[in-house]
Amino acid sequence: MRRVIVALLFIVSTSAFSQSFTPVPGGGCIGGSTCTERRLRVPLEDRPVVSVRFKAHDQIGSKADGALRVKIDGNSINDYIEIPRRGEVFTLDVDELRGRYLVFEPVNDDEVEISDIAVLYGRDTIRRVPRDRDRGWDDRGDRGPRGGDGWREYPRSGGCIGGQECRKNGTRITIALEERPVLGVRFHAQDAIGTRADGRLSVRIDDHSVSSYIDVQRAGRVHEFDVEGIRGTRLVIETTTDDEVEVSGIEVLYGRGGGRRPGGGRFEREITHEGGCIGGTECGGRRSRIRIPLNDRAVESIRFYAHDEVGARAGGRLLVRIDDEILSYSMDITREGRTHTVDAKNITGDYLYIEPAADDEVVVKDVRVQLREDD
Repeated sequence: MRRVIVALLFIVSTSAFSQSFTPVPGGGCIGGSTCTERRLRVPLEDRPVVSVRFKAHDQIGSKADGALRVKIDGNSINDYIEIPRRGEVFTLDVDELRGRYLVFEPVNDDEVEISDIAVLYGRDTIRRVPRDRDRGWDDRGDRGPRGGDGWREYPRSGGCIGGQECRKNGTRITIALEERPVLGVRFHAQDAIGTRADGRLSVRIDDHSVSSYIDVQRAGRVHEFDVEGIRGTRLVIETTTDDEVEVSGIEVLYGRGGGRRPGGGRFEREITHEGGCIGGTECGGRRSRIRIPLNDRAVESIRFYAHDEVGARAGGRLLVRIDDEILSYSMDITREGRTHTVDAKNITGDYLYIEPAADDEVVVKDVRVQLREDD
């Protein structure tokens, strides 16, 4: 009997720790004028994704401006990746995000060849917090939000952000949320990096503020916030001062079903946005974009005014999309400017994105998103 138990333990431990990349069929040429496909979609298993690996090169066509954006469904894994002419193997960490498709999109009007795609799948990490059935207290004796379906840990999402020493990591941490209402958020933060002690953070779900002022102590402590059943696509923790902050132990408490979208109330028939200048060296580069929350509404059309009277070049182009559905791949923007109308084909999504499709500045004004009437 003892030998049987030892053998079973060996099998369980081997299966638990022998995770490896799973090759995924698919690949090919996307983007530019030579490739017929504008994006590549690869089906995923119904398991959380830990990491994605693939090979990409830009040895097709005369240009050498290839760049990729990688997503799981509508959730971006990265801002963009510049693809070298000779090619390279890329490995991208994913915060255990589930989805139906792994999506590759060209950022510029240039061809990119993708091959050798592989996915590292993980196991579910949702754990339940023991609670007193009558009072809603967790096992630490601290009062926690009631009715939760379990705290989920995001161990790979922490890190140092902000300030001089952590500027390379950016000023924010972004986590893709599950399609369930959020009841709570907690994490540990400390300001023992650098010479200053002025670390402050804000927390939001999409555009809904969870906490706008968090004073981070030098020694650090756990910050925990109740959230009133908000549904969203992104949890964002960001610095509000020019000082380093180390964030770790991020957890989200999810509830069951129900919930409300940030802002609540009845949706309007039209969404308006003032726009802004994006792209080029004077307006934030290729990573700049206009993002408009759609709150899972179907969009009939998009109208905006755009011109290219900024900077010395006159090669402004725009890409318009709803989540991962591209509506206009490379819209030509004239120097003098005009009003553009895009048919959105009643596509439903979380966000509308207007972003540069070329390395040139474009000014976008008076964006009007026409929504389909509620049933």
